Amino acid sequence: MRINGKRLISDLEDFSLITATPGEGVTRFSYSREDIAARQRLKEMATENNMICRTDFFGNMIISPKKSKGTILFGSHIDTVKNGGWLDGIYGVISALEILRTFEENKKQHDCTLIVFAEEEGSNFGSTMTGSKFLTGKYGPEKLDQLISDNGYTMREVLQKTSFSREKQKEELIDINFVKAMFEIHVEQGPVLDDEGFEIGIVDAVAGMKVIQITYEGIGNHAGASPMKGRKDSFIAAAEAALAIDEMICSDPEQNIVGTIGKLFVSPNCSNVIPEKTVFTLEVRSEKNIKTEATMEAAKKIIRETAVKRKIKCTISDMASSNAIPMAEDIKSTMKKIARKKCLKYKSMSSGAVHDAAMMANHIATGMIFVPSINGRSHVPEEDTRKEHLICGTQYLMDVIQEYI
Repeated sequence: MRINGKRLISDLEDFSLITATPGEGVTRFSYSREDIAARQRLKEMATENNMICRTDFFGNMIISPKKSKGTILFGSHIDTVKNGGWLDGIYGVISALEILRTFEENKKQHDCTLIVFAEEEGSNFGSTMTGSKFLTGKYGPEKLDQLISDNGYTMREVLQKTSFSREKQKEELIDINFVKAMFEIHVEQGPVLDDEGFEIGIVDAVAGMKVIQITYEGIGNHAGASPMKGRKDSFIAAAEAALAIDEMICSDPEQNIVGTIGKLFVSPNCSNVIPEKTVFTLEVRSEKNIKTEATMEAAKKIIRETAVKRKIKCTISDMASSNAIPMAEDIKSTMKKIARKKCLKYKSMSSGAVHDAAMMANHIATGMIFVPSINGRSHVPEEDTRKEHLICGTQYLMDVIQEYI
């Protein structure tokens, strides 16, 4: 069986127009007007192809043939970051829908169900993979009142404004105990496949991470009247530590760990005042938990030694932590077998970004597939993947799934 590649691309292009920022990338936050419009279009497409569409209390959307038992799940998300790309998340959803349509057109018996996870990006409440966290029980009902948007609304209040919130909260639309496998296909969001000329990425594991916050406290003073010698400049200390940490991580011989200083606050943030306090974050990610831990400990040592050298106060706070999550060995083996059979150039690789597949993998045998991102760009309007790679990836996913139905 062959998917309809032209239909796949056409659908993806149509959904790229459902955005709050036309001409400036795709902005489609969960529960927004744009999100509701995308959901409505998905529901229409499902109905046109003799499928049913349901939505649970948290906004996870389920599309399946009327007789499907839902033992195979596949899908992704339709929400985006602000001014994001046209493929992130939605590619996995439209790929799954295209496969369901192809099965229906060929009268192929199966038990596959498409799931559209809500609030994967965390753009509303600062919590990634929110829909899958509720689905798997990581989040309980109390989280509905604890998750608060930038506008000051709780998740419960936001959900109460949507049509699907009227469904019973305890109604189980998917019981993960009866699901035997979960698949997600996604654009890589990094440069590896594109740089190295691979068509398919088979994800070994989703990287774990540790995040810390560092506060350096020096002495503020007049920028012109204070000699350079003897200054206790908190920002210079932060800059020195940052460069040392970057050099340490870049020198790793295996090149399978990354570190990012993504937030920086300088006080009093005036051009003519020596910075008294600098607060910054450090995030470290790797597919090997022991390496993540060791690298973070080495970074903490650099941070403390820099503070001693600069004679300033240092406080380190642990902010977040998650373990690396491996994909199912049986599914990875099947994926490799199919890739070889189809003569596809593939690469086994880790995912530095988190995905709903990682949350599901703690409960269900899960596999994840990447297709190349041109120049590794993602979460930006320039995000793109060659059409032949989008079609190839969807066809490959269908070929893999047929091994499980």
